[in-house]
Amino acid sequence: MSDAFTTTVVDAGGRYGLHPTWKPFSGALKYHMFEADLQEARRLQDKYAHRRDEVTIVGSALAATPGPLTVNIFANRAMSSAAVRNPISALFLEERRPEVDIIETLELEAITIDQYAQEHSLSVDFLKLDTEGTEYDILQGGLDQLRRHVLAVRSEVSFDNIFEGKPQFGTIHELMLAHGFFLLNLDYNGRGDYQNSFVNANGRYGILTACDAVWIRGFPAVFDGAPTPAAAIARVLKVAAFCLLNDASDVAMDILLKARRAANLDLAMAEGSRLHQFVDVGVQKLIYSLKWQPGQSLQYNYNIYREIFNKNAKTVNEFMESLLLNPD
Repeated sequence: MSDAFTTTVVDAGGRYGLHPTWKPFSGALKYHMFEADLQEARRLQDKYAHRRDEVTIVGSALAATPGPLTVNIFANRAMSSAAVRNPISALFLEERRPEVDIIETLELEAITIDQYAQEHSLSVDFLKLDTEGTEYDILQGGLDQLRRHVLAVRSEVSFDNIFEGKPQFGTIHELMLAHGFFLLNLDYNGRGDYQNSFVNANGRYGILTACDAVWIRGFPAVFDGAPTPAAAIARVLKVAAFCLLNDASDVAMDILLKARRAANLDLAMAEGSRLHQFVDVGVQKLIYSLKWQPGQSLQYNYNIYREIFNKNAKTVNEFMESLLLNPD
């Protein structure tokens, strides 16, 4: 199957491994994980030694421009950053205060997303950014990929002056809007930085200082930016897969339907690829789960599946007996 159906991810700040949203993905994958803490980079190389064909560990930092970069390693190494952290969050007071002590300083040669992509002949599909304050800088170093190829971005964002002189959510959001992306969601459930013990753990509390934000390219550009029907189908399936992985099943179904109704794309051209199988299985599991929701029409949902995939979904016993749809 064509390389067009292989999903390419650049992960800036790969500490601990693949982001949880990518772990369930079973399509063909090329995951480029950047980690500036060389100690962690070596650990990740060992961790993913069995997946070297899919996961590449790059012991380097990404930045707006190539060149020297100073990275401070904190006692809590997951908080290490090239930015200066301001002591705003109440989470790191009292017992947790030592976590933000600088224990080591690294002098690195940073590179940019565009530079790395050019050197390795990459068309980057997705970006994941979590570098403790330098996410906007990294985006500035990847504007060519952002304009031409990137389909979605997950980035940690700040809503307060957590990092000295660094842009906050609004600036990043304006950049994404200017490049044709829309905000899919914020990974925030109402539980911010708690200020004391007077909280209802089952409700909302605290101050929102930071969370992950997720943007997706506007749908017309998904179709228009593809040079061939096969490339357009690959882009559609990648966006649908990303939405299924990021709590946006309705958006996944929307782009799949637009692919059939507005763009007249035959997704069966991708059948046999791992990407097609992942989306197919995800949609069938979604439809099966909806049968328990009030007001759902099973027949309508099965008809929508048939319209998208040009085949019948497995139902009832067939679904439960399928090793693909109902594995151990």
